[in-house]
Amino acid sequence: MSQTAEVVIYQTLSDFMKAAPHFDGIIRQEIESFFACCMEGMENDSEKLLATLFIKALNKKINSEYIGENIYLGKYDIAQIRLFNILIEKFPFVKFSQHITNSAIAEEMRDCAEVTLVDIGIGEGMQVVNIIELAKNLPQLRKLHVVGIEPFSDALNKARETVLGYNGRTPFEIHFTAVHDAVENVDFSAIHNIGGKIIVNASLALHHIQSDLLRLRTIDRVKAIRPSAFILIEPNVNHYEPNFHARFVNCYKHFYHIFQVIDRIENIDNADKNALKLFFGREIEDIIGKEESDRFEKHEPATHWIERLKRSNFSIKNDFLQTPVEAGCGVEIRYHKEGFLGFTHGDETVLAVIYAN
Repeated sequence: MSQTAEVVIYQTLSDFMKAAPHFDGIIRQEIESFFACCMEGMENDSEKLLATLFIKALNKKINSEYIGENIYLGKYDIAQIRLFNILIEKFPFVKFSQHITNSAIAEEMRDCAEVTLVDIGIGEGMQVVNIIELAKNLPQLRKLHVVGIEPFSDALNKARETVLGYNGRTPFEIHFTAVHDAVENVDFSAIHNIGGKIIVNASLALHHIQSDLLRLRTIDRVKAIRPSAFILIEPNVNHYEPNFHARFVNCYKHFYHIFQVIDRIENIDNADKNALKLFFGREIEDIIGKEESDRFEKHEPATHWIERLKRSNFSIKNDFLQTPVEAGCGVEIRYHKEGFLGFTHGDETVLAVIYAN
């Protein structure tokens, strides 16, 4: 679809959203008609699929039985491990933000005999494994203590098994401490056996903290262990915004550009691209389809995180981050004077990397 068609779809969704408090039978019929139009051919039309996901989210507010019965997107499901491999290996925002972050962490480890790496939201440990691979080339390192913080026990157990499985395959010892909790509940100063240089990594994790007070308190607690580096990767968009209309506009622009980038990824087929879009569709549903108290994906602009870091007496040191020459898929990476490294497509800076100490 053309840029004009994208604007029409956005405007149509926006008009429906504004009418949300006053839905009647005619408006429901119009929404259902628009939904049927988007469903036809959405497999090969990025904007139609995006519009369908927005309608699916709005359906949580209007409860249309017609839409509820006719949305079937399960055909786009792929194995979780394959999806994560695509995200890490092919999707420029994740691939290059983690590449930049991992390189910075490995550089921080240089000339150190002992390092403690605190990974907030470690998941199954895939990023930490890539850091360990880089650290194999560090001649001075003798001990790496990984502290994995993760609220999901299955993922945390997998991370511990995977990380400790590298013992004997590296020239240094690896220790692992599992912290099974949400990060806002963690007292960092109470974690045992933290020694050597301390590095804290938070990749796409801190926006799950639900309140401004808890976000600031968490950053204060990180500061209390005096890390040499605290590196954040965060979406650069305001989905913390309580106003539904403003949040809707932010959400549409953000994911429109993400979907455009997905369309430009090479060496994956259309089914994988649609599966990746559906993965982000779950975030769309959370952002605009749920009531305020139930929302989980509360992203904020990078400048908000930088303000909190400065309030906690962190210094911003983004000149430590080395950028690749080109990210591809129409994504540009550049420093922003506000203090972050931004990943931009078109007029939308989608993602930010922030380096503090």
